[in-house]
Parts: sequence; C-alpha cells; structure tokens
Amino acid sequence: MKRIALIATILILIGGLLVWWFTPEQILKRRTESLLDTLTLKSSSSKTSRQVGAYSLDGLLADEVVLESTTITEANGTFDRSEIQSAFSALCEHANQTQFELQKFQSITIRGDEADVVFSLKALVELPSSRPVDGRFNVTYHWKHGNKGWQLTRANWVEAKP
Repeated sequence: MKRIALIATILILIGGLLVWWFTPEQILKRRTESLLDTLTLKSSSSKTSRQVGAYSLDGLLADEVVLESTTITEANGTFDRSEIQSAFSALCEHANQTQFELQKFQSITIRGDEADVVFSLKALVELPSSRPVDGRFNVTYHWKHGNKGWQLTRANWVEAKP
C-alpha cells in the first residue's frame, strides 16, 4: 500500500510540474529569456558561434516587428524579420560584446492569442569605435501566438529612472 501511495504521489508531482511548465506564462518567460540570451554576445565568443544566434531569431520574431525606444531613435520603426536578422548579423560581426540581463519580470498579461511581458533589464552594448552604451531599462515585449508558437511583434524600452 505504501508503494502505491509513493508512486501516486510521484506521478501527481510530475503531472503538476508538467502543467506548470507548459502554462502560457512560463512559455512566455522562457521565450523572453531565450531572446535575451540570443542577443547577448560574449567577448570571448567567435563570430561564427555568434552568427548561429541569427537562426534562433527566426522562431522568436514575427514577420514584422515594431521597435520603440526613447534612447536609440535610429532603432524606432517597423522592421521585417529579415531586416532584424541582418542588423543582428552586423552586430555579431562588429560588437566587442553585448549583455542583456533580465533583472525582474514585472508582469505578464495574456489576452487570448496576445500577451505583454513587462520586465526590467540591465544592458550593455560595446562597439570598438565608440564608448560602451549601458544602463537599466524598463521593457515591454508584445507577443502573438500563431503557427510557430509565441512570436515577438513589438518591443518597447525606456531608460529606467534611478
């Protein structure tokens, strides 16, 4: 009898973990973290290994992505996925390093097949021809669920107030 109770308890725990793991909130957290990991380029990484990240972007980005920034006006606009992949490839080629460190999830709001993930971020972009750009930002990612799962359709970031 004890053995059956132990097995039943283990199965219930595994079932609960699987239900939790596949909730939309957890999937959106993992997608957000995956995108930030892809955009992070370590100074010790080779250009070839950096370029592999461009393939990860394909599944994470919608066909068109709107970027909104109060700090980098050149980055504002609506871009095709291929344009973002091209810009990322150029960044891989030229950046000494980039770091996008998620500090804290603020909220996740799901409305059917759309969701907003709001989080705080610590970022650094170091290019050889200019001084490093770094700071803390408040970021909102807007995701839409479709045939390829959750894909980013809009990213908005503003510099966090100290």
